[in-house]
Amino acid sequence: MRICMNQLLARYIPLCEFLGAMFGAQTEIALHDVEDPAHSLVKLVHPYVSGRREGAPLPDHLAELVEHPDQLGDYRSGYPTKSLDGRTLYSGAYPIREGERIIGFLCVNRDISAFRTLEDALHGLIESYIPGGADDQRQRRLDMVRSQLDTVAAERHMAPAADSIELAVRDACRLLGFEDLDIPVDERLRLLSVLDAQGVFRIKGAVGEVARLLDISEPTIYRGLRSVRRTRQGEGATE
Repeated sequence: MRICMNQLLARYIPLCEFLGAMFGAQTEIALHDVEDPAHSLVKLVHPYVSGRREGAPLPDHLAELVEHPDQLGDYRSGYPTKSLDGRTLYSGAYPIREGERIIGFLCVNRDISAFRTLEDALHGLIESYIPGGADDQRQRRLDMVRSQLDTVAAERHMAPAADSIELAVRDACRLLGFEDLDIPVDERLRLLSVLDAQGVFRIKGAVGEVARLLDISEPTIYRGLRSVRRTRQGEGATE
């Protein structure tokens, strides 16, 4: 599906890429065009956070803000939303206006599930050292804390589902002008550069999954990543 958008909104696409690179792999950046509510999502960085893809409809809470802009103010931040698989996201929405009319939203959605688990573990750790109480109760609390911290470690390093990585790769291919995964050899470095900037390779297991999708070896991926990162560092040194 070809996605069209207001030309004012198109200027925000580089900002979306920048914010995605700055905030990292657990933060999704979304750009919505409210003039096409059935397919409002025109730009999505780190799509595996929410599980959506470009062309998705305008969420109900944003549609309500379009209908009642007096409830919005300059922006809205710190409200909870849900990913497609039920994880809690910490979200914010910045309205993009043309005159007084809202034409779009720049949204930030951060996956905080691992932080919530860590918070519970810290509360348990504090309680386990409160004076008083039987030793066996204190030990049970410590065992609970260890279990929760193990869960945090697993969530921090767990790769998203294979279909989410595939979604990110296919979206990157479309960004480069290719409709499938049969990307030419001379375009692979560009693809790896896009995926690396989006934070895909910060997630454990992503190299193997991308190699499988592109039908190339993992060493080829690693060599390509070293090349694009050296190039990026060289460009940064000239600023």
